[in-house]
Amino acid sequence: MRRIAQSETPPEATLSGQVNVDLSAISDNIKALRRRTDAPHFMAVVKGNAYGHGLVEVARTAIEAGADWLGTAQLSEAIALRRAGITVPVLSWLYLASQTSATIREALENDVDVSLGSVGQLEVLAGIARQLGRPAVVHLELDSGLSRGGARKEDWPELVAQARMAEQDGTVLVRGIWTHLAWADVPAHPGNAAAVAEFEDAVREARDAGLNPQLRHVSSSANILDRPEFHFDMVRAGLAIYGLAPADHLNPADFGLRPALSVTAPLVMVKKVPAGTGVSYEHQAITHEPRYLGLIPLGYADGIPKGISGRSVVQIAGRKVPVIGKVCMDQFMVDLGPDASGVEVGHTALLFGDPAGGAASADDWGAAIGSHGDEIINRIAPRLPRVYRSSAYECPDYEEVTEAPSDVA
Repeated sequence: MRRIAQSETPPEATLSGQVNVDLSAISDNIKALRRRTDAPHFMAVVKGNAYGHGLVEVARTAIEAGADWLGTAQLSEAIALRRAGITVPVLSWLYLASQTSATIREALENDVDVSLGSVGQLEVLAGIARQLGRPAVVHLELDSGLSRGGARKEDWPELVAQARMAEQDGTVLVRGIWTHLAWADVPAHPGNAAAVAEFEDAVREARDAGLNPQLRHVSSSANILDRPEFHFDMVRAGLAIYGLAPADHLNPADFGLRPALSVTAPLVMVKKVPAGTGVSYEHQAITHEPRYLGLIPLGYADGIPKGISGRSVVQIAGRKVPVIGKVCMDQFMVDLGPDASGVEVGHTALLFGDPAGGAASADDWGAAIGSHGDEIINRIAPRLPRVYRSSAYECPDYEEVTEAPSDVA
């Protein structure tokens, strides 16, 4: 990571656009979420390069804000955290046991907890742990209806029995039991209560078999906000720590949460075109009167969805303007209207950010393409540099500038 003075010309790469990350927003969001739970442990989920915000930067901010656990999907992400000197407990849950023994070995050597959802995974982990001469610390995952990772109810007794035997021979230590709810983003759905009841039965069965898990965890962001009875020993906060809605009925601002990420780009061209002008490929947009068009140097290679065409989601010079014509690979056009006074080449276009400042939010973009804000922020390409700001920095005249980690899968 390097610093540049705000008065200096930024690196050439930033002239095409950049991702701005407000680390103080992430810190404030975590503190707000922590106040909503009595669970003794709080996991900040930083998978997917921290939802596009920057793995290591967000992890450090989360720890400073009070997170005592971190969660990743892939083992490579967990290992990257350890290589960065981060020592808090980390749980990672997605790996292919038959092909990644070297990666698993490195994760176990670096005290990464791993999820365990099948006897096959158990056998691989126990074998590696035996070679290392230390137990693999695991969290048994129950498939409570998502039909994704974890052991189904009918397979749970065998997994528990085998895990207990592995504990007795010193190759495994069961630290936790967990599940992820199929209806997590619809907290009132009756399927959630049924799944939690099944989870509690699974915990009792594990304890009856002689296991003594310290941590039971079920709740993701929406459940932190809406279902305190599901919090158990630890909650796992993902989307909410980045200030986006974890469920359609939950407005982040109502809980004191604000978006941490915005995407900006310079307006690189302004041109006046006559009525009847076709715009972009296939002329799917045609002007019906003289208009001013603006060119923004971002496209679907940067994560701009083609479905955003026709939506008034880009803010330039204090007003929202629509995307016009097909989004291209590296650029798209906006309709500045019949009068572009006050708009000039070099002005900053704000694609999405904090709606409190008048911007469209990532959730607005998601809704415009029939999806959600989490898809939008995770689409943003690594080639766009991340610029980090925080009110906590000692030197307010400087910005933290870094590109997304290259060693994270």
